[in-house]
Amino acid sequence: MALKISYKLKHNGVLLRSGHFYSFDYTAYENDPSPMIIFISAIQGIHPRTGHQWRLIQGINMNYIPRGDRKNFLEIWNKHFDKTKDVKFTWNVVKSKFPYLKLSIRRFMLKPKYYIRKLKYIEPENLQKEMVRSLHKDFSSTLKRKLGSKLKKFFVGSRNKK
Repeated sequence: MALKISYKLKHNGVLLRSGHFYSFDYTAYENDPSPMIIFISAIQGIHPRTGHQWRLIQGINMNYIPRGDRKNFLEIWNKHFDKTKDVKFTWNVVKSKFPYLKLSIRRFMLKPKYYIRKLKYIEPENLQKEMVRSLHKDFSSTLKRKLGSKLKKFFVGSRNKK
């Protein structure tokens, strides 16, 4: 089976829908054990070039977005969401309308099932409260350090090649 991208997925009894917010505990975390995401899509199947099995979801982890940008994004998103409840939040939407979110995209493995625990849909009317509750978590500085480190390696490496 080739890779299949879906914008709806039922996992651990919860229906994940593109453009909606979810929180959960993630046991295979690198930095954030309790992400709050806006779900983009699920990717499942076998990669045609590598032959590797993919079973993951991808979303924008709000905890990687600076606090001020989170509030601004939420205001914009709520206005958009109020107009149409059935939103498809895709990578193209991120690139064109919210480019500052690009670095906050994260992938979470679906298997084994215990990697994602306490999966919870965040109702639109509770979103502001949940966002405020998560404001103490800000991994944006971690993201900036990692990006700076990669850029430094790139420039040092290109200087050594000369």
